[in-house]
Amino acid sequence: MSGKGKRSRRRNRHKRKSGSMVGGWKLIKLLGQGGNGEVWMATKEGKNNCAIKLLKSIDEVSYKRFLAEIHVISTTPVDGIIKLVDSNLPKDPWAEMPWFTMPIAQDLNDFIADMPLLDVAKHFIDLGESLSQLHALDISHRDIKPANILALDGRLCFSDFGLVKYPKKEDLTPKKRDVGAKFTMAPEMRRHASEANGKQADVYSLAKTLWIALTGEQKGFDGQYSSSSVLSIKHYYEDIYTTGLDNLFVECTDNDPQRRPTAKQFSSRLKEWIEINNDFHSRNLTEWLELQNSIFPTGEPSSASWTNIDSICAVLNEVCSSKSLNHMFYPTGGGNTLIGVSKAEESEMIALHICENSAEIMKPKKLTYESFGADPQWNYFRLELENIEPSGVEGALNSEGTREALMEISPGNYVEYYHWDYNEYNGEPLPDFARPVDRFLCGAFVFFGTRSIYNRVSSTYDARHNKMTEDDFREYIQRSAEQHARDI
Repeated sequence: MSGKGKRSRRRNRHKRKSGSMVGGWKLIKLLGQGGNGEVWMATKEGKNNCAIKLLKSIDEVSYKRFLAEIHVISTTPVDGIIKLVDSNLPKDPWAEMPWFTMPIAQDLNDFIADMPLLDVAKHFIDLGESLSQLHALDISHRDIKPANILALDGRLCFSDFGLVKYPKKEDLTPKKRDVGAKFTMAPEMRRHASEANGKQADVYSLAKTLWIALTGEQKGFDGQYSSSSVLSIKHYYEDIYTTGLDNLFVECTDNDPQRRPTAKQFSSRLKEWIEINNDFHSRNLTEWLELQNSIFPTGEPSSASWTNIDSICAVLNEVCSSKSLNHMFYPTGGGNTLIGVSKAEESEMIALHICENSAEIMKPKKLTYESFGADPQWNYFRLELENIEPSGVEGALNSEGTREALMEISPGNYVEYYHWDYNEYNGEPLPDFARPVDRFLCGAFVFFGTRSIYNRVSSTYDARHNKMTEDDFREYIQRSAEQHARDI
């Protein structure tokens, strides 16, 4: 320090307790403390209650960081940082206590408690934009973590700039010393913080902070994010479309800093992901395309077929892997959403599930996928059935001889459907396994995306796909897709 030379670390010996006065501010209660400082709620005549930060353990480095923090929060014209209200920066910090005051803000966890997922993410768009503005000024925070994110006036803000880096600032980080928060620190900040790019490290830390905020897992996770592991956001929110967020987390936590997006890109991509989740039409068409890409990762064919029953079940379970993604059209007319597929008790038969306690039973012959180019909403799956004999249950067969309405009283054993309505069989209550089933003797099902044009036209519920051959139906959809492309 000027006129003092270097001094070893000393702890300010002024005792602080509720009611103590510091620079005209009266301490009310302790809000938090760390290795070098304490934060109190404080009051002063003519001022709103503030948070006052006191530097309690002082050496040359800690005081210079204290000064750097005040410099940034008092001079940086960026929304989204907690601003300075008052300060005391003595020439001799060992003789007189350094401090500064800021508005009282709300802890991140308290602010987002019980807040819907997408609303939490929306607040991080603002954080990313603030970080982008800081980075445009060549300012890196370098200590982004949940504890340093506070809410003020309804928006999230950065606080605690003690490790900040900005142009012409003296480098206070010793060689081989890590910098940042344990659970959100970028790997390069552990290895060589003094040379690392603080902006790229900030994006890494912001992404991990967002993951903690969304999952509530305060200790975060090690290494790079993976959507195929227990880290997946889908593990916490089953009904949310997560692909865009998954990809963002993967890229932001890449071990190679050069491959991470910028703070500006972080915000724009997070915004796009939220918008897709709020727009079911866009979400559904996006997920329908992603489904096809997951089934054909090396390239989408114009047509593909499966005849093995295990493969048919596996592909159809992919079709219904996301909630409300598909719409299934019956060979007898009408439609429903497929939620699951399993093998039936009858040999070589499968069960299509539309709710927990019922099933559509059939013998599959072939599952076919048909693709029509750039617009994936026209792409569909067609399940052709083998012709089978009726079960022999009296009164079960419909007038066309294509479907039976039955009750499965035990695995693979069928009785008249009316027992389900009366909730009894042979004078006894129905067993837990009992369920109503439709048993299809012939025909074909087709599966489109829920928001496909085909599903949005009510006349398609007339089972027209079952009144055409496989080739005729493909040609029919091909013509419709081409006409739609011309119309737009």
